[in-house]
Amino acid sequence: MKKSLGVVVGVIVVAGVAWVGASWYTGKRVEAEVRQRVDEGNAKLQAFLPNAKMKIAVSSLERHLFSTDIQYSLTIEGVTVEKDKPVQDVAFLLHDHVEHGPFPLARLKRGALAPVMATSDFELVDNDTVKSWFELTKGVAPFSGHATLHYNRDVDGNLVLQPVDFQRPDADLKFSGMDLQVAVTAADKAAKVSGKMDSVSLDIKDAEAPGKIQVTGMTLNSDMHQGQAGLQVGTNQLAIKQISVVHATDPAILLNNYTQNAELTESGSGFSARAVYDVGMINLGGQDIAGLRLGFGGRNMATDAVKTLVELYGNVISRAMKQNPEQDPQQAFDLPAEDRQKAIAAGKALLAGNPTFFIDPILVHNAKGESRFNLTLDLGDPGPTDQPVDEMVTKLLHKLDAKLTVSAPMVTSILAQQMQQQAGLDAAAAEKQAEATTQALTQMAVATGYLSKDGDNVVGTLHYADKVVDLNGKKMPLEEFAMMVASMAMGMHSQEGMDGDDSDEGDEPEEATPGAAVPVVPPPAARGGSRGK
Repeated sequence: MKKSLGVVVGVIVVAGVAWVGASWYTGKRVEAEVRQRVDEGNAKLQAFLPNAKMKIAVSSLERHLFSTDIQYSLTIEGVTVEKDKPVQDVAFLLHDHVEHGPFPLARLKRGALAPVMATSDFELVDNDTVKSWFELTKGVAPFSGHATLHYNRDVDGNLVLQPVDFQRPDADLKFSGMDLQVAVTAADKAAKVSGKMDSVSLDIKDAEAPGKIQVTGMTLNSDMHQGQAGLQVGTNQLAIKQISVVHATDPAILLNNYTQNAELTESGSGFSARAVYDVGMINLGGQDIAGLRLGFGGRNMATDAVKTLVELYGNVISRAMKQNPEQDPQQAFDLPAEDRQKAIAAGKALLAGNPTFFIDPILVHNAKGESRFNLTLDLGDPGPTDQPVDEMVTKLLHKLDAKLTVSAPMVTSILAQQMQQQAGLDAAAAEKQAEATTQALTQMAVATGYLSKDGDNVVGTLHYADKVVDLNGKKMPLEEFAMMVASMAMGMHSQEGMDGDDSDEGDEPEEATPGAAVPVVPPPAARGGSRGK
C-alpha cells in the first residue's frame, strides 16, 4: 500500500516537474515568437505603407513561470490631432496576458486538454489617444480578445468590440458591438475572419435637416491567403440585412438585403479580380422600386504589374495619412517623378499581358422586368507613342463586346412610382403618364439607330474586332463608326446651342403627345454607308 502510494506521489512529482519545465521552456519560445511576429508586422506595414511613420513595438515584457505579461505599442508619428496645433506622435497600447503551454490553465478550465504553446487574453489600454473611446464604453476596454497559439504557429481566437451608446446635443450614436472569429494558418500564410453585428445607428439632431442612418444585421466572411507573388488572394463577403437613410422630410430610403462579394485569384495566366455589389430591393417612401446589381473586374492581369500598382497605392495612402486637414486630399495622388515612372512601366507591363476588363452586369430589376448592361474589353500593348494614333488604338483595343437591354415595363413602373410620390398623381394617372413618357423615350432611342425594339425591350449590341464594328448587326469599318459617333456628338452640341437661343420668351411649351414624332439624330443607315454588309 505504502509502495503504491509512493509510486503515485512520485508520478505526480515527476509530472509536476515536467509541467514546470515545459512551461518555462514554452515561456522562452513565446517570447521569441512574439518578437518575431512584431518584426513581421513591421515588415508588412513598411511594404504596404512605405512612407507612413508607423511602428509596432514590445514596450514591456515580464516573463513568469506560468505566464507572461506583454504590452505592445503602435506608434504613428506626425499626426494632426487638433486643427491649427503642431503635429504630434500618437500611440495605441495593447496589454496581453499570456499563459504558457503545454496546458494553460484557461484551457483546462474549459475542458480543452490538447497541448498548445500558449493562450492570450488581450485588451486595449486606456491612454490619451483613446480616452474618448473609453468614455463611450464607460471605462470598459473597447477592444479585447482571446487567442490560442499552437506549436505549428497557427493562431485562432476572437476579437470583441464593445457596445457604444451615447447622446450628445447634436447627435446620438448606438452600436451593438461586434464579435469576430479569427483563424491564421502559418504554413500558407492564410487568414479566415468571420463576424456579425446586430446594429449601428446615427441620429442627427438638426432642427432644419434632421436625419438618421441605421445599419442592421451585418455579417462578414473573409478567407484570404498569400499568393506566389506576395499578393493576397481569396474571397471577401459582406452582407447587410437593411440600410436605412432618413433625411428631413424626404421619403425614407431603405436598401434591403445588401451584399458585396470580392474574389481575387492567381494562376499561370495572371491575376484576376471580380467584385459584385447587390441590393435586393430599394424601397422609397414605403414602395419597392427596384433591385440593383453591379459586377466588374479583370483577368489575365500581369501579377508583377498589379503588385507594383498596389505598392504605389500604398504610397498614396501613406501621403494621405500625413496630410494636414487643411490640405487638398487630391495632393496625395500627385505622384512623385519616381512613382510616376513606376506607374507608367507597370501600366505597359499590364497591357503587354493582354488583360481583359469587364462590367458584368449593371442590372436593374423589379416585378415588371429587368434592364441589363454588359461590357467586355480585351486590351493589348499599344506600342511606342510616336506611331499614328489609329495604329495605337488598333493595337490597344483587341476586342470589345457590349450589350444593353432596357425593359420598357420596368421603366414605366419606376416612372409611375416617382410621379405618385413627387407629383402627387393617383395611381391611374401616374401609370398613363409614365406609359406615354416611356413610349416617347423608346421612339427617340430607336430612331437614333443605335438601339432597336425587341418585344417589350429596347436592345443595343456593339461588337468590335479587327478594325470592324458591328452595331446591332450592321457592320462597318472602325473609321466610319468613329465619324458617325463624332457626327452625332456635333449634332447634339448644335441642338443644345439652338435650345439656348429662345427668341420668343413668352411662348408656352407645347404639351407632349404620346406617339408624336420627335426630332432625332439620323440613324446610321441614313448616313451613307452599307459597307461591310
